Amino acid sequence: MSITFNLVFAARRRAISLIEGVLYLVIALAVIVGGIVFFQQSQLSNAVTDTARAAVGISSQARALYQNQTGFGDNEDLTLAMIRSGAVPSNFIDGTGDAIAHPFGGSMSVTGNGKGFVISYSDISQAACLRLASIDETGVGPMGTGIVGLTISEGDPVDPTSAPDITGAIKADAMSSSCADGAEMAVYYAQYPGAKFAAAGGESSSNLDTDNPWSFPFQKNRFYDVCGGRPARSDQVRVWKTCAADWGDATYGLQDNLAEMCGQKPYKSGWDFRQDNANYWYAVARQDWDTCKIAWEWRGWKGLAYSEG
Repeated sequence: MSITFNLVFAARRRAISLIEGVLYLVIALAVIVGGIVFFQQSQLSNAVTDTARAAVGISSQARALYQNQTGFGDNEDLTLAMIRSGAVPSNFIDGTGDAIAHPFGGSMSVTGNGKGFVISYSDISQAACLRLASIDETGVGPMGTGIVGLTISEGDPVDPTSAPDITGAIKADAMSSSCADGAEMAVYYAQYPGAKFAAAGGESSSNLDTDNPWSFPFQKNRFYDVCGGRPARSDQVRVWKTCAADWGDATYGLQDNLAEMCGQKPYKSGWDFRQDNANYWYAVARQDWDTCKIAWEWRGWKGLAYSEG
């Protein structure tokens, strides 16, 4: 009987071990599959982040290089200039050293479009397109500031001299039908970071007006008309600072970086004085930029009470 009992017990131990072995195998496979999925998602996230950072750097450098010019040229290829200026990360420069390649296997180009410029991405993946094609009502998105629109094409190459197909605030869910693997995405930038979208129907959706020969973001509600000059009495300065911050947020959208909020300060060397009343509008532009800087300096006062009580 003892021998029989031991044989049964041993058989049961062997059966339990087999079940456990299968469970261990299933768990191991689940861990491996989960690790692969996590790795792929991590790779995608890193590639999207790198692409967005590259776009921010290139757009900022393009504005800096052309801040004293009247525009970016008509259909002028700025790609090589961006590479030579150091605006393009080294891991985005292809083997020839004269072209830009993004992490999703396609190429990038930068093209002047009059008062703005266009950064185009060929063969972009659907996942990357959905994550990058997101812009708020102030023209700010993962790809930078002063974005005025997008064009996404699954067939013919995008013409950078044409107007963008999509303007206004753009959310990822609205782009699900436009983004596809292998599509081309073109991002349109204004000359100044503070430029905002134009709403449907042609009316401006912001408190800035860029419809002028210089594409400068002139204020519709001027700072001194809203907040007045800095008061002499110390008890009124708090009210004035708060007004400046709130006005700046409503007009430009408060940013920690001065250049992102107010754009490049206008200079005579970059102003087209061939236009009518150019001297007057240059003076207005300087004043608008100076008052934007005031709002930026007091941005920490946004939303504070208007009185000591």
